Amino acid sequence: MADRPRMIVDCDPGHDDAVALVVAAHFGDLVAITTVGGNAPLIDVTNNALLTCQLFGIDAPVHAGSTRPLVAEPRHAPEVHGVGGFDGPTLPPLNRSVASHDAVEFLIETIRAEEGLWLIPTGPLTNVALVFRTAPDVAGRLAGVSFMGGSATVGNHTPVAEFNALVDPEAMSVVLDSGARIIMSGLDLTYQFPVDDTLAMHLGAVARPRRDGPVVNPGALLLADLVANYLDQLERLTGLRLGGLHDPCAVLAVTHPSVVSTSMRHVQVELAGTLTRGMTVVDQRRGEPTANRGRPNVAHGHTLDHRRALSLVMDAIKAKGAVSGDPASATSHSSNSTPLGPWSPSTRSSTPSEPGPNSMPSQPAPGTPSRPPSGNRQPPTNPTTVS
Repeated sequence: MADRPRMIVDCDPGHDDAVALVVAAHFGDLVAITTVGGNAPLIDVTNNALLTCQLFGIDAPVHAGSTRPLVAEPRHAPEVHGVGGFDGPTLPPLNRSVASHDAVEFLIETIRAEEGLWLIPTGPLTNVALVFRTAPDVAGRLAGVSFMGGSATVGNHTPVAEFNALVDPEAMSVVLDSGARIIMSGLDLTYQFPVDDTLAMHLGAVARPRRDGPVVNPGALLLADLVANYLDQLERLTGLRLGGLHDPCAVLAVTHPSVVSTSMRHVQVELAGTLTRGMTVVDQRRGEPTANRGRPNVAHGHTLDHRRALSLVMDAIKAKGAVSGDPASATSHSSNSTPLGPWSPSTRSSTPSEPGPNSMPSQPAPGTPSRPPSGNRQPPTNPTTVS
């Protein structure tokens, strides 16, 4: 691309966050990565982000962020992504570590220092909300916020709420009201990018072009195993081996805007409903705003060019994953490795003010407390700060 948008990805890997990072690094200028507790506890998703950078040769600093939502108790998705977020393959030892434990301060300083950055959140919006609450001026300095979350139709963790919106709807409300330019890639868009056994097979073929040959793309091998485990989980939950590749859509909406068709809508998130907490209400009525109707605040992504999106994602994985790594450690589904990460979370987290009440639709994930790093990761070797 002639103009590579400069961006920061705020994420909670998850297989689809990992794909989003690869796409961002290949087609954009990835300034940094920040992490937030979501699919798994913060220590796990941060290690997963570091491992993604390691296997795909991504040279971007990783800054650990919020451990918990603004108000509600932490909620994770072990029934979809596993306890550690990267369940399935045996994970290689890490040789990278975080650049800082204060993603919020990093984001504020970086956005103030450079106007025109894109912020691409693919997990709960806690970090972004804390940035806008602490430094409201930075919203106008961004090129925009392109987030994966919400839905104009059905939810996945409740009948009406998508996981990221459900985990921290108060944070999403702050972001929606920030005045920043916003692009929303919700479930009604991202389910147009299917994850199935065919995708897992294609990833496996990229990793090992000949069945009896060597692994040439260890990153693709990791993703193939993660997708296979994700489909196993979905089959157990829903009876179907079918999901959505959600998070790359938020990146493609910035790097390849023609892939995602959008319409300006007024979007709000429900904070109090007993049955509807976390529901994103997308006003799709026609006509001009009225006294009881808000002005459009979000470019709502509604149609995806799936064939083009798949081609771009596979191009990024082929290009970024063909680097030196430890392919043997990501080839089998095992849980015998010692779960150990190269860092510990800092004391900074969002402070709750009061208790609050990426898969195909499934049962709500129960709130779970923070836990030690989990998953199938081998012990780290020679951790170094990413620069």
